[in-house]
Amino acid sequence: MTGTAAAPKPSGFIDALARREYLLICLAGFLFSVSHNYSALLAIVFERSGHTLQATGLLLSLFSITAIAGSLASSAVCARLGVLRAVRWAIFLTCISMASFALTRESFMLALLSRLVQGIGVGLLVPVAMVYVQSRISRENFVVLVTGFSAGIPLAAAIAPPLGEWTLHHYGETALFIEAAIPAAFGVLATLGLRDAPRPSNTGGLNLDGGFEPHLWLPYIIVLAGGGLYGYSVNYLAASMQERAILLGAFFIPSSISLVAMRLGAIWIMRRLNPRVLVTLSLVTYGIGFVFMALAQGYVAMIVGGIFFGIGNSVMFPVISAWVGENVEPSRRAAPQAVSNASFYVGIYALPLPQAYLIGHFGYAAAEWMWAAIAFALTAVMFVVLARCRPGAAKR
Repeated sequence: MTGTAAAPKPSGFIDALARREYLLICLAGFLFSVSHNYSALLAIVFERSGHTLQATGLLLSLFSITAIAGSLASSAVCARLGVLRAVRWAIFLTCISMASFALTRESFMLALLSRLVQGIGVGLLVPVAMVYVQSRISRENFVVLVTGFSAGIPLAAAIAPPLGEWTLHHYGETALFIEAAIPAAFGVLATLGLRDAPRPSNTGGLNLDGGFEPHLWLPYIIVLAGGGLYGYSVNYLAASMQERAILLGAFFIPSSISLVAMRLGAIWIMRRLNPRVLVTLSLVTYGIGFVFMALAQGYVAMIVGGIFFGIGNSVMFPVISAWVGENVEPSRRAAPQAVSNASFYVGIYALPLPQAYLIGHFGYAAAEWMWAAIAFALTAVMFVVLARCRPGAAKR
């Protein structure tokens, strides 16, 4: 430890070992996300397995119960198990749940069990991994390094859906889910040998003290809406594109490329902007993306929609995660991260069921127009909020 302390501290990190630990946790988060992003094909698989659209909507929506519960419990889990063990358990549960669909997909109840286990892992991963990431970095470049971690998670959307579509077409459902579990297994291995992060203070219950401060409600509401916008791409866009005979890569590859380019490039330029400005820009580009998605009958419009969608997605969650975690003591960061992440998951996973009825009556394009309208309506709200804030007066 003496040698470690004497080593020069890299810019933005707490010590010389923290850079390596940061990179490994980024890798683990990416591998977890590759496995989880195979979920974009679940609506197709459930339909092929004989489930109705409404039953599929239930399987997609009921996942929200354990995803939200896992997210809300993440602070307590970190306090009791330790942050690093919580990260490993989250990735492991995602791994075994994805593999289990190879056996459970044709039974509603067994498939639901797989989804509920998957929800626990997914609900835990982002808040506990974010706590670990923030424990490795210093205030210097805080937002940029948090955003860098966040870039790897949605990047997996450029890999998993197109690869899964190819595997499903050539080798079937069983091979698809075996393939889906492999990255998460390597993600667990990537966490071995890392130092643990400081445990959050154990206040009992869900350990959410400090997670409901008045100044946090605005980012929670925004990220709830952002979850709904992102959730459509996770739950129904693959089926919408298949109905129009558009390959999934036409959306998921350009959206992921624009997302990563924004997070790793333009975010360095935008890091001095107020988060309210950034999330307003996110909502605008989300709305434009959904307009092109609704209009798309071929590849060009879907590619353009994917680019705008990726730009909007690049800003929303990481900026809000940094917003609720910045200027908060490390021992108190887990609670705001847990509530913020739970809000995001409410948006992503609690809405597929009502959307199933909308889609059943009016089609996928109607849902896409609905989300475009919501994004633009929220943009108008944010312009009002910005107009009421003096320049430089809003706090990060």
